[in-house]
Amino acid sequence: MVLNCPGCGSQVAANTSICSVCDYIIDGSFLSGEPPAEAPEESTDAAEDPRRAARPPPARRPRPAAGKSGSRPAAAPSPASDSTNIRSVEDVARSAPKQRAARAAAPRPAPRKAPAPEPSASVDPWDRADLDVRGSAVTDPDELIRDAKELFAQLQGGDKVAFWGAAVVLMSCFFPWKETAVDGDVLGLMSLGCGAFIMAILLLTAVTVRVKGSLPNVNPVVPWMGQLVVSIVCLIWCIVFIKVSSDTTMVPTPIGNSEMMNSSPSFGVYVAILGAVATLGGTLLGLKGQSSR
Repeated sequence: MVLNCPGCGSQVAANTSICSVCDYIIDGSFLSGEPPAEAPEESTDAAEDPRRAARPPPARRPRPAAGKSGSRPAAAPSPASDSTNIRSVEDVARSAPKQRAARAAAPRPAPRKAPAPEPSASVDPWDRADLDVRGSAVTDPDELIRDAKELFAQLQGGDKVAFWGAAVVLMSCFFPWKETAVDGDVLGLMSLGCGAFIMAILLLTAVTVRVKGSLPNVNPVVPWMGQLVVSIVCLIWCIVFIKVSSDTTMVPTPIGNSEMMNSSPSFGVYVAILGAVATLGGTLLGLKGQSSR
């Protein structure tokens, strides 16, 4: 059997509750909460199913409003406050000028200024005028040269001879003092000549201290006697070295078929002897000059 839909006039089946074209409710019995009438069942001796007795009745569905048959039920009104706190674009646009005005009216904190650097006087590292003020541990080369010139100007007669004689002994230690068949040339610093090197330093120190008067509280005779004793010991040391380093045993040379002495003194020790003699002579001249005063 075919019926016409009251809402749109379309043909629908006789047992249709809602029109499939316009959703018009043709039969509203399915909206009621009352279950359809069932045929009476014959009573039996079997006990009733407890699950069926305990099942709650289905909830009653709301009926459509009167005068609006065929339309869907209206949606529930939205609450006054939105729980998700989502605002529309219009609300954001309306509140933006107010927020900008509030931020512009709020007082801004004053920016922090960096502390001004303390004025420091620029020091020229090459300026030698204030070396004493800065307390530099490095001695000025000009000052050393000036002191050396003053020392050379104060050297007179025997002191000058003794000073330069000790300097010659000092320099001779950097030359060969001995020549051996095995090791070849041996420097004075690498042999017993190091003793003459130390004594030459002591002679130079004694002459400098005595001439410049660096030790005013010391008796002047002490530097003179020390200079005399050290110059004599230095001369004897060089002579003994010549004797010790002389070995006349003939051995084959490392190169060739000739023979050579096993060990012989070299020219450095003879230069040291000349320097030691000059130092001893200068010391004696100085003592003679002191006695004549």
